Amino acid sequence: MKRFLSAIVAGGLVVLSFAACSTGSTGSGSGTDLQKANVDKAGPLAGKRVLYVDGVPGNALLDGLAQGLAAELNKAGASMVRVFQLNAQNQIDLAAGSQRINEGIAQRVDAIVTFPLDANAIRPGIAAARKAGIPIFTFQALGGLDVTGKVAFPDEARGQATGKALAGIVGGSGTATVLSGIPTDNIEAAVRGAVKGLQEGGLTLVGSPNNQRNMKDDAPEAQRVAQAIFQKNPGLDALVVYNSASATGAIAAAKQAGLAGKVKIATMAGEDTNIAQVRSGQLALSYDLDGLAYGKAMAGLVQRALTGETLDNTVVQAPLGKVYAKDDVDGYVPWTKRLTYVEIPSTF
Repeated sequence: MKRFLSAIVAGGLVVLSFAACSTGSTGSGSGTDLQKANVDKAGPLAGKRVLYVDGVPGNALLDGLAQGLAAELNKAGASMVRVFQLNAQNQIDLAAGSQRINEGIAQRVDAIVTFPLDANAIRPGIAAARKAGIPIFTFQALGGLDVTGKVAFPDEARGQATGKALAGIVGGSGTATVLSGIPTDNIEAAVRGAVKGLQEGGLTLVGSPNNQRNMKDDAPEAQRVAQAIFQKNPGLDALVVYNSASATGAIAAAKQAGLAGKVKIATMAGEDTNIAQVRSGQLALSYDLDGLAYGKAMAGLVQRALTGETLDNTVVQAPLGKVYAKDDVDGYVPWTKRLTYVEIPSTF
């Protein structure tokens, strides 16, 4: 079965035996003081109910998508409920996606948004929603899913932007490679973009991302993989990693190899932790996905459908984020400061 799991939750499937909060994220928005949601009852979506079937809880990046989505829907007058694809033991369950959708159908919600963990597993639920006449949307433009609309992630573009920016930092010459992860569509696209960006920036690629994967999706495994990379390429100038935890692991490996400050490291999916690493000089740059903007893009799509526009597999591109390096890192604003995070209920 081909997995379409996004880079931002890829670790969950690797740790099915643990509570489903161990992902490639190094932090979450759970420590933020949540405010009560303010639903504009005079908005164009007043009285509408939207169900969001999310992946897993406790992930900063997924929280950003959910908060951006909720903020815009609430502003338009709709109420939103967020549920997860977990079983009774609080573990990731691929079948739970369709189950949550069917529960929403039974509650006669006005629209359903999903973050698919697996295209095949969630397909029956999506088909049921379509049959029931309920607009259903997916984060990620996955092929083979017949939905009302999709928000496509600019994965290759963010990888390319990261690689090209890192090449500029190292002076446009030298050697570089990419530390990849679980072979999902999102990660593969981002890595493909990073390779392209590094080469466009004048760097020579060494090693193969296919043989340099953090399959455990955590910092210790990234450290092990990065150590092997540095042993084979002690003069490496640049290393792009695919997510936050891998950046932390690669930094530790560089210190252990005596390459701290010599090899420049960048992440294609940074978080607040990585911004601190950029400020301290441990990380050359961090790409800010801006999940809030992804969520807002989805809310716009949902509003179009709920205000009468006919949509059928309509694809909207999520906006590109921004690369932060040491010279502009002070301009970075944490997601929790860009938007007031609210309590998103699990039931209507």
